[in-house]
This record gives sequence, structure tokens and C-alpha cells, in this order.
Amino acid sequence: MNLQVRRGLVCAMRFAPSQLVVSLSYDLNNPIKIRAKHKVAGMLLLDRDHASRLDRGWNVPGAYILLDRPGAQGRWGAYVGKATNPGLRHRVLKQLKDRDHWYRALLIRYESNEDETLNSSQAGWLEGRLHDHLAQAGQVDLHNRNRPQDPTLSDDDETSLIDYLLPIESVLRLIGHTLYPRPANAPDGGGPLVTVIKPEPVPENPTAYVSALDFGPTPYVLQNPTFEAVMEKIALIKARGHLRIAERDSDTLM
Repeated sequence: MNLQVRRGLVCAMRFAPSQLVVSLSYDLNNPIKIRAKHKVAGMLLLDRDHASRLDRGWNVPGAYILLDRPGAQGRWGAYVGKATNPGLRHRVLKQLKDRDHWYRALLIRYESNEDETLNSSQAGWLEGRLHDHLAQAGQVDLHNRNRPQDPTLSDDDETSLIDYLLPIESVLRLIGHTLYPRPANAPDGGGPLVTVIKPEPVPENPTAYVSALDFGPTPYVLQNPTFEAVMEKIALIKARGHLRIAERDSDTLM
């Protein structure tokens, strides 16, 4: 396969939709586990307050993003880093002391096989690509002073690592960290996410139904009737029927 065809496939893979599998624990103090279905990216969304509880199984090489809370306009700060040895857990615990701006951390590692991990070059490449991706986003302010070094990888390694980027962006969007501002003509108009629809008040006295063909109002049909109103109407109709019969019989006798 030539290089041009290979790069075409890489682009197609990057923009293909990916399903996310999110695992929530009954214990609200536990982090949220996320993985991309049919992908190799394993992710963990970790609250700063619970970082010390991070499982030692996350002491593996990988990349991470430290997240600031989004502001009123949806902008948010981030720091992109990598971990090699001893791993992500050690690095995140160190960032508790070194950086106080973040409230959550998104950790990324190789997930498909427990016996394999990202190597140092792969973690560094992923760190650099995440930095570039966030630096180009209109909603993100990066805390990194310099762009991370980008090691040279084989085409096969780059192809597999590009597969990580779209699921990571999907996770950020899922937790409210969008990369680009919403246009002013967005469908929701920038209004509230949920619109409360209040029911129309029901009139105390039912009104007579009017036919769409202008045959109404008719005295025999009610709009929004109550049980009592229906029974009263039936009794009135019966009474009128008896009255007409009595009047007819009286006319016959005369």
C-alpha cells in the first residue's frame, strides 16, 4: 500500500464516528471509565478531589489532560501532559502539588490488551497531537508554555494513534468541554437547554363545542366535559324528549 493511499485511510478513520462505552460506579467517589467501542483507547475521567484513590493499574504510560472548569462563555483552560515510567497515576498525583488550576483530569492509555502499553515515543506523540488539537480550538486556553516534543513514529504507529483523537474529543464534548464556540444562529439560540412547557389552564365551566364546518354550536356536544356535566346534559335531553311527547299527545287529543 503506497503512502498516499495509507494517509487517505488514516483521514477516513479519524473522522469515522465512534461509540463511547461509559461505566458508572454506584460509588459516586469512583472515577468514570470510558472506552471507545472497537478502538484501543481507554480513558478515565478523574475528579481532583478523588485523585488519591486512583487505582494502581493506571500506573502505565499514556497521556493526560488537566481540565479547568468552563467559564460563563464556555471557554476552559487545559494542560496536556504525558507519563512514561512509573506511569499516569504517579504523574497525576504529582500534578496535585504542582498545579492547582484543574478540577478534573482525563487519562488516556492503551486498553485492548492488559499485557501491552503505550511506549514512551507513542505517549509523546499523542501528547503533541492533543496539544496541537486543543491549541487550534477556539474555546481552549492552554497552560503549556511550550509545545511538547513530537517523536518520529512509523506509519503504522501513527495510524493506530490517530484512532485515539476523535474518541477523546467526543469525551470532552460529553462532559461539557466543547472545542469551538457555538454559532449565534445555533438551533437552541443560546437559550436554556430545557424549556418548561406549562399546561393550559382548564376552564371551570365547559364551553359548547363549535364544529370546524361552522355547524355549531350544538347543544348536544360539550368540550372538556366532566362526568357530572355529561349526566346533567343527558337528563336534560331526556326531559326535553318527554316534554315533546307530552305536547304531541296533547295535540292529538285535541
